[in-house]
Amino acid sequence: MNCLKNIFTVIAAGLLLSPFVSCKKLLDQEPINSPYNSVFWTNQRDAEQGVAGGYALLRRALTSNTDYDQNMSHFAYGSLPAYEFSDYDQYDVRFLVKGGDGMNTADFLGSYLEKYHDWSPYYKVITQSNIMLHNIPNIPDAQFTDQPTRTRNRFLGEAYFLRAFSYFYMVRIWGDVPLVMQYDPNPVTSENIPRTNEKIILDTCIADLKKAISLLPWEYKNGTERAVRANRGAAFGLLAHAYMWRNFLNKGQVVSDVTNAIAAIDSVENSGQYQLLPAEMYPKIFHGKSMEGIFEINMQVANGEQQVEKGFYYNILKTPFITNKDSKIDAPNIDLINLLYDEAGTDLRRRYYFTNLDASGQYDVLICKFAGPNRENINYRNPGNFTDAAVDANIILMRYADLLLLRAEAHADQGNVGAALMDINRVRARSQAAPILPEDVTDIKVEAFLERSRELYAEGQRWYDLVRTRMLMNGDVNAAAGFPQDRFDAGGWKWPVGRALFLNNSVLKQNDYWLGKVK
Repeated sequence: MNCLKNIFTVIAAGLLLSPFVSCKKLLDQEPINSPYNSVFWTNQRDAEQGVAGGYALLRRALTSNTDYDQNMSHFAYGSLPAYEFSDYDQYDVRFLVKGGDGMNTADFLGSYLEKYHDWSPYYKVITQSNIMLHNIPNIPDAQFTDQPTRTRNRFLGEAYFLRAFSYFYMVRIWGDVPLVMQYDPNPVTSENIPRTNEKIILDTCIADLKKAISLLPWEYKNGTERAVRANRGAAFGLLAHAYMWRNFLNKGQVVSDVTNAIAAIDSVENSGQYQLLPAEMYPKIFHGKSMEGIFEINMQVANGEQQVEKGFYYNILKTPFITNKDSKIDAPNIDLINLLYDEAGTDLRRRYYFTNLDASGQYDVLICKFAGPNRENINYRNPGNFTDAAVDANIILMRYADLLLLRAEAHADQGNVGAALMDINRVRARSQAAPILPEDVTDIKVEAFLERSRELYAEGQRWYDLVRTRMLMNGDVNAAAGFPQDRFDAGGWKWPVGRALFLNNSVLKQNDYWLGKVK
């Protein structure tokens, strides 16, 4: 199937499958209309293009939900408020690292952060998934060029995965969100939809992922699909994350949440499809599609999807990594870096992930893990004069080290120090860091959290780790003042719901903490 070769390129064909334009209703959705449906969704190629549209919409949601064309929303949610930076000198997001407690409420009164409050991009992915789930089962077997049952199941599994991923992503940001699980051929006449409890949303994610697991294959047809197209490993990995988030919401009172998370990661490990790559291959991991990758957003030059002279990876670099670029907009949190990585130790992550740590100014410290310590992932469209630079690296949403350390967290929740240290030390051994011994452990939960912070620095994970583990209030692990406990208890770690979403929905309610704070 030739069209699968570049299925994940952000192509007009994929996005045209769902002409999402402004609509009167809450979710800003406009599915394919009836006349278009009559000539589409008739064969395998249509289904392939529909799936491509789903991935393209997810890529758009994670990379362009911000002003100033910086394309960095995934990192604004997961890294900027997580104390990984001391400053981020961009007007619409600097409050995330300047607010002291990580989320300065005064800045939410302005309109310049509004796009971060808007969940519409994720509902476009959900709408596309619902369209796929409605139409793909009706494509006749004779219209498939590959084995019909296996091929149809794979497409449906991807639709379930994309829907689950979108809901899971939103639950961690906003909590309760509207639940839409069916294709609606005429949303203009639909009733407005209230928000559904976050636990119910998470239950639907888990149900969707179980369906995806039953439908998706482990293997990929070729290397171009690896990690950027959901498979059974991605579904098991997301299922583990969903169970651990449910454990947080259930306040650790449901034992099966943790055991189910461990079982899901065991399934990934037992598949034999993934491995920790040697430390010298870190650039390959972040370039993407490696044996460590589980689910990624394709941003590679080979497919024309790189962010040229923009984006999070580009913004946090300057010379010598990008020739003729003399400034950058971020200041990494040196205190946190020194807390996490022993300056005199053997941990290769300190020098593979960062450079200029002994510089006099924080703006001279660079996070180079995505570019590669020797500029392995730097690309110039015009190499002769070093212009149109891009960091040739995918957005890594899940990788094998992430899951091993999530399992360590789960074992730590059970009080199983030995099992937790086994996973922690597997990851540490890869970076030549000294193993942590049982007699050195004061709090295994803290050890598991800190190891995730070391391994996944600036990968858009730490904010969710802080919330899920309730380490957000612990200044000792953040090299910063702790988040206020009363604010956390009031749900103040959640983002406010965008004001524009209330305009045509009388049943929508703001998150309690933000009532009266967002005008």
